[in-house]
Amino acid sequence: MTATAKATVHTVFSPPVSLLEEWRERPDKAPLRELLVLGRAPDLPSLETAVFPAARALGARVAVLGDAGHAPHAETGARQAGHGYHHGTASCRGAFRPELVLLLGDDACRVAIGPGGPAWPDREGADGPWTVVATDGGASHPLLADLADWLEALPDAVAVTPWWASHLRHVADLLIELHCQAPASGDEETKEGADVRLAHNLRRPLIGLLPLGPVDELRLPAASMDPPGEAPKLLRDRLMPVTTTPGVLRDASGRAGTGPSHGTLVEWREGDVWHRLAGSPGLTPESLAHAVGDAAQGTGEGPARNCELAVLATVTAPALGLASGPAELASGPAEFASGPAEEEPPAPARTPSAPAPLAAPAPPVVRDRPPVDRPADAPPPLSGEYGTRTLFGDPATARRFEQDIARLRELDAEETAFPTVADCRWTLGPELTRLAFGPLAADEGSGEGDGDGRGGEAGPAVLPDEAREQTRAWIGGLAHRLAAEKGTGDHARVRPWSPPTSLLVTALHLHLLAAGAWDEDDYGWRTVTADLLGVLHAVDRPADGDLPEDQEERLDAVIAVCVSLLGLHGEFEGPEADPVAAAAWRLGRTAVARALPERAADLCLPAGRRGAPVAAGTDVEALGERARSVPDPVAEAHRALAAAHLPGTYEDGVWHLAGEFSNPQGACAKAVTVVAGLPGDLWPGPVLARARGRGAGVPCFMAWHRPLLVRQRGRQWTAFRILAPATPLAAFQSGAPRPTAQDEQARRDLGPLLAEAGVDPLHLFFLLRD
Repeated sequence: MTATAKATVHTVFSPPVSLLEEWRERPDKAPLRELLVLGRAPDLPSLETAVFPAARALGARVAVLGDAGHAPHAETGARQAGHGYHHGTASCRGAFRPELVLLLGDDACRVAIGPGGPAWPDREGADGPWTVVATDGGASHPLLADLADWLEALPDAVAVTPWWASHLRHVADLLIELHCQAPASGDEETKEGADVRLAHNLRRPLIGLLPLGPVDELRLPAASMDPPGEAPKLLRDRLMPVTTTPGVLRDASGRAGTGPSHGTLVEWREGDVWHRLAGSPGLTPESLAHAVGDAAQGTGEGPARNCELAVLATVTAPALGLASGPAELASGPAEFASGPAEEEPPAPARTPSAPAPLAAPAPPVVRDRPPVDRPADAPPPLSGEYGTRTLFGDPATARRFEQDIARLRELDAEETAFPTVADCRWTLGPELTRLAFGPLAADEGSGEGDGDGRGGEAGPAVLPDEAREQTRAWIGGLAHRLAAEKGTGDHARVRPWSPPTSLLVTALHLHLLAAGAWDEDDYGWRTVTADLLGVLHAVDRPADGDLPEDQEERLDAVIAVCVSLLGLHGEFEGPEADPVAAAAWRLGRTAVARALPERAADLCLPAGRRGAPVAAGTDVEALGERARSVPDPVAEAHRALAAAHLPGTYEDGVWHLAGEFSNPQGACAKAVTVVAGLPGDLWPGPVLARARGRGAGVPCFMAWHRPLLVRQRGRQWTAFRILAPATPLAAFQSGAPRPTAQDEQARRDLGPLLAEAGVDPLHLFFLLRD
């Protein structure tokens, strides 16, 4: 990914014909691979004249898919279908209504999702908010992965020809290959615009994708209301708004839209944050209340099931302005206003004696429920109703969850406060909060049952065979990515959502272990558990103090469960020590000694399959007693270094000396001598230390295990042999001893020391580069 990598999201209030013009004017003259247009009734004659020739000139393959039951253009009007471009139709138990324009290149992509057929300037009444996601320079955006999943699944949900099924999946593969394997964010990538995600109804109704209320305000377009009022009632039952108001769509210039909208725009407010559902679905039960289902089953009796495509977005301001006069209000029915009308903003203590007429200058409002208590600085809720069954059974849902977790972990302490358990219940939902915090969530008095609609469901006792391989790969990849953050992130940056998300992912992993995701003779779970143990050990704490005491206790207890699991197949100490177990013991021993086993009793699960690795509560208690019965080498080393006026922190096997030193080499030599010399052979393995130079001084790193010492200063690596009774402190007191190896050979000598200390060489490389 180049330094120009960029992902943007913006809204346009006219058809996205300009996307192709902008592509043609790109300074790099990048070719266009694919142009894909989906719509209920694409204006083929206009597209053939104004769009397709330019797309083919850029090298694109052009394909248009419409609704089989809605073709307003005569066959003679579209002269090039089938030879100038690929044209086809889709059918389902209802209307095929996705409105999508996709421009796909090698390192750039444009996606536009809108409300009415990809209409062009001569198409009347198609103006509306089109959401455009643009990526350049190899950048990625989560919506592209969602779109790839949707294109892959579309042929299974609607009836299309075999060629079209193949083509849609080919475009999905290209999206994944070219634009979804790039990092979602990074130091060289910039993001601009709203936080958006794809919304569709292939598997579940769109109404089920909206968050459970209550919300402060629901705003609906007055001109797009379904006459019986059933769809607005669905929205109000789901969102539970305090106030419902009609609105009028206004473009960027503030001009009110004219004519009926082909799609819909629903907006709601939580505190000061506005959210939006925009796209093809109309305000009808056929669009909102039903899923498409399987194409083979879509021909039977039952309600119409439109195929819809939309976006859910968090925006800075609503696109629907309040209706301000009779002309605007008269276009919308009054059935949805089930309460008395009053002025905006509403006054809680005021109750008018009679409803205002529709022609009144103030819009009608509905007062439904008390205002919602939204936690201060809380980010928006997760984008789905996640639970263990959906996460373990649906790869697309699991991918969306990953993106949500990545979004939360990207927030830093300047953007949001450190979350309490109550904050997590708002953002993660009750079920995931219970997974992350266990007894703490119950202590908060949530009072929600398992059927609360936000994934409130128990994890599977036994994982189905068909889901085991996928869930192993998913949780392993997620754990590896969280662990990799330590090596590539900013060490000075504090991310407040690191503790709850780390606890949540670890709890999901422990549930998978108990459910039998791994075979009895497959020990790959140990690597995943070790990764998550490192993540828990490295979670970000508040800069001005510790986490709340109960959350610290939960972290210690979950660490103890992980260490206990890693000790099932090897010794922690001694000549027969297992390397993975020994590394876990060194890393987590202090937390294990502090742990209160009852804080993680919910993670001591019964085995769902024979041989499934689970931690017993008695094992965790015994491990804590063992940790408390002998001195903790890390705690003793902290005390010894402090006494030597070298305070520091111990992270991932390396001592980081605090402050800056005029002689960082001497500070490192003193530190490794002090730690290696702890009484009673408390630190038998290698000692790794790093010290920073003062000002522009060169930092120093040392790894010491008698008789070998490996040093890095600047870019130079050097190895020394220091025989007893000499120590590194004495050897480097005035200069340095004669080296035994330099550069490449010295780096090779470092390998065995890192392996014995359980330090990842790649992580050390990133650490020393910082």
